[in-house]
Amino acid sequence: MALAAARRRLWRGMGTAAAAAASGTEGTLLARLVSEPESRVKATMEEVASSAQHRDGGFWEPLAAALLRLRASSPTKAHLVLEWKLEKLLKEEIHDCEPYSTIIGFCAQTRNAALAMRAFECVEARGIHLNTGIFNALVNTFLSVGDLLSAVTLYETMEDMDGCKPDSTTYDSLISAFSLLGSGHAMMSWYVAAKNAGFTPSIQAFESLITGFFRLNMLDDAKTVFEEMISLGIKPNSAILEANLEMLSRKEEANTVRDFLKRVSDGNWELNKATVGRLTRICLDGGEIDEMEQLLALIQKGTDLSFETQLHHGIIRFYAKADRLADMEDAFCRMLDNGVMFMCPEDVEVIICSYFRHKEFDRLDLFLNRIRSFFKLNRSIYDILVAGYRKFDLLERLHSTINDMRQAGFA
Repeated sequence: MALAAARRRLWRGMGTAAAAAASGTEGTLLARLVSEPESRVKATMEEVASSAQHRDGGFWEPLAAALLRLRASSPTKAHLVLEWKLEKLLKEEIHDCEPYSTIIGFCAQTRNAALAMRAFECVEARGIHLNTGIFNALVNTFLSVGDLLSAVTLYETMEDMDGCKPDSTTYDSLISAFSLLGSGHAMMSWYVAAKNAGFTPSIQAFESLITGFFRLNMLDDAKTVFEEMISLGIKPNSAILEANLEMLSRKEEANTVRDFLKRVSDGNWELNKATVGRLTRICLDGGEIDEMEQLLALIQKGTDLSFETQLHHGIIRFYAKADRLADMEDAFCRMLDNGVMFMCPEDVEVIICSYFRHKEFDRLDLFLNRIRSFFKLNRSIYDILVAGYRKFDLLERLHSTINDMRQAGFA
């Protein structure tokens, strides 16, 4: 029988559980389990279960986070907790598949393939109707311990069973596993298999595909999958956007950042802090005003104030150095109206110099009057003002500035 043969292969191929990644304790139940000797774990669980006033799902919810931490400090105790639950289900003659699937799901989190297989066999032995969910839980458990052979064997078994066919979750799990393994060919094969079976990968699976191909420098494959994801109307998450931006940067094609920003705007995609920071550096280093304006329009929605400030200043400097006076004034007025202040004296200096080059002294006065209440002029700025007023024989303004300079403590 196919399932019996698969079981033999599963047991032969089963690897040892990997070390847990989390540590520490939290919650009353976890603290109690940590303090109890191993011989008392099952008794403690029975006491807690007896006093619980909620259904089984509510009972397991607070234990979910605790199990990983418990396994980090005592793998045996984590095993005993799950074993107690399995024994309880068998004793109560529960014939619903879902509670057993839940146990196997926890086995995946705690990397306990042996107990997962035992739970699965108990379900079979009692004639409980199997479903895709319990197979998926077992597939995830084998993937969690790196036993790819058993996971693929189980997938093949599912294909031959009515009511237990692989679904999108099955394919997503296999795609993610081979992404972590760094196998580009296998990732693409499972992606194609999912599509051929009529399933659309989840956003997490697309992330595994795109970031996996990116790590392998398979940029064309990453781009293909990204474009297919967009065509399906799926919004990319932060990890996918970062990978896509890096791919565009590596290709060094013209207008890549501009096109990227347009797609972000058109698709109403969300940018995280890291991506905004990278885009800000690219835009400022490139000095492309259209890209700076595009990015500013996106992040003014509240992504990060520090990057918004940097872009405002970069835009002002660009217009000032290009002697685009009207654009410069619009830029710093927009900045101030948005509650962003000047952070760097050099930005004020380039504005003053631009006004002097255009001989727009009245507009310079208006600018200085606007910023005096929140920006303290330093010695360098006063020197520029004195030199400019002296050059154009603006004696009244010169004397007034020298007096202000003395009152500010500058000789």
